Amino acid sequence: MVLWKRSIYSVVTPLPPTVSRETAVAMLHSHSEMIELNPLVIRHEKCKPPSTAPADEFHAIWYELTDRITYLPGLKGQVSYKACFHDLPRALQTHVYAPAGLEIKEKWSIGGNEPGEEREVIELGHGHLGIPREGLYLREDIDMSCNIFLTSFVKKTLNKAHNVLVQRLVVKADLADDKKVRDNYRRGSVLTGTSTASGLTTGTSAASNLTVTSPRTSLMHSRSRGSMADPEIRSPSSMSDHSFAESTTSAPTIRGDNAGSQPLQSIAELEANEKLCDARGAVFSSQLQLPLASPVEMP
Repeated sequence: MVLWKRSIYSVVTPLPPTVSRETAVAMLHSHSEMIELNPLVIRHEKCKPPSTAPADEFHAIWYELTDRITYLPGLKGQVSYKACFHDLPRALQTHVYAPAGLEIKEKWSIGGNEPGEEREVIELGHGHLGIPREGLYLREDIDMSCNIFLTSFVKKTLNKAHNVLVQRLVVKADLADDKKVRDNYRRGSVLTGTSTASGLTTGTSAASNLTVTSPRTSLMHSRSRGSMADPEIRSPSSMSDHSFAESTTSAPTIRGDNAGSQPLQSIAELEANEKLCDARGAVFSSQLQLPLASPVEMP
């Protein structure tokens, strides 16, 4: 006569404040990551459900797993078994069918509240689990049926492996959430143009298309083209040194015309160009002076 023992217990692990519920649930729904985080598993692969699977588990996702087990000090072996995985909105259910009639039903769930959410109501009789009053936590509900002579060994082995799995799960979820925050920051920086790398590149290319000129140079350039459309533009001879001094007191302006814009000139060059333009304007004005017509005598 084989004696069986059923063990039901729960383990609660608080999650760091940096881990969001979305990231934690995504980790639970990543079956391969959950399996690989278990230190006992050495390999796994998807498989078909066994013919003896219950109706509600037949359409779940099945895996064949291989564990490395230490029976006695220095005596190790490998055990292969099948397990089904079923995703819930905020949890993961697993059912392991191990050799020697060992069955383990587990439910991994994310409970608690995130900042800004209402505090979760704690169920009666669960105060001894150490559920935090604020923040998220990982809850593991275990329902194990095993041979009474193997219960102590199996439970000790599972608890040791599950502690490592939970620690790795928490750290991995924390790193995944930090990576998501960094990616969102980089994406927002690129869109706003404040990224260190892309922002410098964009700013440099934009600045290469601009020419810095002073208002004095712009006025001389417009006079050299002989534009007479603006009635406010006076001849070079009528412009005083005082007006030029006022035009140079303002800060330099940035112009966007690439082909026709003038480069930035020094004060000495501006004064030389000013004198040259004044001289040319005086000569041009003297050439335009016509001799007075002689009076016409009336008959």
